[in-house]
Amino acid sequence: MSLSKKALLISAVALLPAFTWAQQQKDSLPRKATMEQCVEYALKNNISVKQAAEDVSLAKVDKTDAWGAFLPSLSASSGYNYNHGFSFDANTNQRTTSQQQNMSVGVYAQLNVFNGLRDINTYRRSQLAHASKIFSSQKILNDVSVNVVSAYISILAALEYKKITVSQWELSKMQVERIEQLFRSGKKAAGDLYEVQATMARDEQAMVDAGNQVELAYLTLKQLLALDLSYELEIETAGYDGIQHSSILNNSTLDIYSNAVSLLPDIQKARKDIEMSRKNIAVAKGQFSPTLSLSYGWSNSFIFDYKNPVTNEPITIGDQWNNNARQSLGLNLSIPLFNKMSTFSAVRRSKINFEISKLNLQQAELDLQQKVEKAYADATSSYKSYLASVKAAESSREALRYATKKFEVGNLNVFDYETAKNLLLKSESDMLRTKYDYIFKTKLLEFYNTGKIEF
Repeated sequence: MSLSKKALLISAVALLPAFTWAQQQKDSLPRKATMEQCVEYALKNNISVKQAAEDVSLAKVDKTDAWGAFLPSLSASSGYNYNHGFSFDANTNQRTTSQQQNMSVGVYAQLNVFNGLRDINTYRRSQLAHASKIFSSQKILNDVSVNVVSAYISILAALEYKKITVSQWELSKMQVERIEQLFRSGKKAAGDLYEVQATMARDEQAMVDAGNQVELAYLTLKQLLALDLSYELEIETAGYDGIQHSSILNNSTLDIYSNAVSLLPDIQKARKDIEMSRKNIAVAKGQFSPTLSLSYGWSNSFIFDYKNPVTNEPITIGDQWNNNARQSLGLNLSIPLFNKMSTFSAVRRSKINFEISKLNLQQAELDLQQKVEKAYADATSSYKSYLASVKAAESSREALRYATKKFEVGNLNVFDYETAKNLLLKSESDMLRTKYDYIFKTKLLEFYNTGKIEF
């Protein structure tokens, strides 16, 4: 095999895993993906979502561990000893210098009968902690969904803005070609040609910058979807040409807020944290209570090749097993008297954390109310601004069309012509900004109102 063929074969083998991985992603996410498909893919593959799922799993393990505190502890032990020279006989406790090999086994069990209800309260706290982690996971799911929608809409806006810059560049290019013809025929001065060429260069730079904004917007979405940066993602742009007044704006902010409080996991988590903090107080107070435990033990031992020290007759392992078995049953009471203020500090600390958790709930409700009111105000303002910017864009197009005719016949200088172009660019940019801000804010309001993203 030639060297070039070997290199091709090695390259193919090296790229096979990457190709297989990319093919799997292609099968799970269409190249021209809709907003809904992007959100669904992110909820399965986003790293924050996976981390939240693991946190829920850890909380579930903690709950199982807390439940295990109600069960008795059980242990078994076994030991082997070899003695040569001076020692004590394990059965007679007499001095001896003979070689001895002995073995012992034992089983021990202990059960907490009462410990100030700490086990019960700890288990209930673990249940609340597990529920709190579930709400935290749901919050992350919602945050990721909203972020994906925002990134998706940012791509739509960037793509439309790029189209505007392309149109501006194409218009400038046409004007350069037109002025070049007039310059060659002696109807335009060289200065006019240089100015329109400079305008076209600026428009080309704006077009390049717009293309970079599209790439950056796609990069943000790929990161949210946990896609490889080399993955060629393309979103579906159909269905976003125009906007209409959303029915969500017919609701009051109070109604939307009331629905959000009852549906969103942010508030549910804060409420669970209050209950968990209350249980922390009960657990801490339980350390003042006495502890009562029940214990049981069984053990046995035997000596290999053991003989009766009186008759010198061998004693079998079976006889030793029957004779040496020991059992114990105990009831242990422990009363805490003083532990250097540790329990008192734990109770005080848990009470402070309880007050903090209540303040956290109040802050979460206040933050949610502000978010709802801001989203509502922004959506209303964006819709009105969008309608105004549509009219402004239409007027700017007519003004530019009129300015173009005047410029071509020499009745308008380059500066005034470029001013007309810039006014059109600004009005169209304002129209895009308000349009997609309105789309995002109405989807955000729908999310607050229903607890889910509407597509």
